[in-house]
Amino acid sequence: MRALRRRALLTQEELADISQLSVGTIRGLETGRIRQPHTGTLRKLTDALTLSNEEARALAVTSRVLPTRIVTKPDTGPVPAQLPASIPSFVGRTEPMWRLDTHLTPGDGATVTQAIVGSAGIGKTTLAVHWAHRVRRQFPDGQIHLNLRGFDPHQSPLTTCAALHNLLAALHCPPHLVPANPDAQVGLYRSLMAGRRMLILLDNARDAQQVRPLLPGSAGSLVLVTSRDRLSGLVTADGAGLLTLPRMPLVEARELLARRLGVQRAAADHWALDEIIEHCDRLPLALASAATFANRHPEASLGHLAAQLRNPHQRLDILSGSDPATNIRSVFSWSYTTLSPEAARLFRLLTRHREEEITAKKAAALALLSPAEAHQLLSELARLHLIEDRGPDRYVLHGLLRAYGEELTYPALRAS
Repeated sequence: MRALRRRALLTQEELADISQLSVGTIRGLETGRIRQPHTGTLRKLTDALTLSNEEARALAVTSRVLPTRIVTKPDTGPVPAQLPASIPSFVGRTEPMWRLDTHLTPGDGATVTQAIVGSAGIGKTTLAVHWAHRVRRQFPDGQIHLNLRGFDPHQSPLTTCAALHNLLAALHCPPHLVPANPDAQVGLYRSLMAGRRMLILLDNARDAQQVRPLLPGSAGSLVLVTSRDRLSGLVTADGAGLLTLPRMPLVEARELLARRLGVQRAAADHWALDEIIEHCDRLPLALASAATFANRHPEASLGHLAAQLRNPHQRLDILSGSDPATNIRSVFSWSYTTLSPEAARLFRLLTRHREEEITAKKAAALALLSPAEAHQLLSELARLHLIEDRGPDRYVLHGLLRAYGEELTYPALRAS
């Protein structure tokens, strides 16, 4: 109250005169002696101070009064439209897009929460951004994008307080009205979200615990979450929908390369195209990096590129540029560095296992562990999608991750 009054350049007496309240009431609100003012008092102050919708709601929340009972002013500030640009070369993902469409309608009294999870480089953010643009018109109150930095090479994961400050700023809540207590911040955020239809994209989440306080408490909005973690807790406890993004189907991978290389070049060396796709494990990031490398050498045939990719460590060199965001080694490392020491050791040891499938018994023999210990560590690797879970006690370590794991154990294998 004091901050709002001073911003309006009013004394307590002047505010009392304009609002037709007593000076004692104004003083009592500012000192905290009056902790739960009447709704009529708040309405008079809202009009006298010409508060925005967000400021009025925030003032109401701190006074433990339902904000919808006092809001009389229209919202100020632009409608949030924070979605990153969708890449023009986006192709495919027909099945995941259909699945997202089918989960768009909320149940009674619920906000839709949809998690997109999968391995590094599989295109979670790209899909989320592209689909969010496609459905954004269904959320007329705006779209908010927040990078939670759950797996980031340079910065630690965003704290709850920092995330809430970003969300409240997007909702045009003045900083001086944001309470210091984290629980109060959650309450203010959910109050400001009440009655809105918004799309909130929480990108690169570390785990369910990081996401949970950022979920609105009322119906009408959509929260889209991307993560390398399985987010099982968000699905179990919070009813989130789960989409585990698979590697690209062969047809869609061909289309992606044709789009980036040019249809004529792709068709001229079509026999080499499928080999390149398999060497890239059908990961969109790896395919895009391979296309970038090929476009830097337009005189070389795609068959020559396919031959270069046959060596797994030369393959990593080709797919690793200077940008950490697209360097395949760096992208893998963000998952690896979050592992427990025991799981990291098992990941390195699994590169020695040449059979396609891995079981807890085989992993236990390889790492000199009990089957129960091996199963727990395999579950940790699968939770972060460093190995692929294919059913009860069946796991697969794909080629690019296998080569990365070998280099961790034997750095001399690295070609560059």
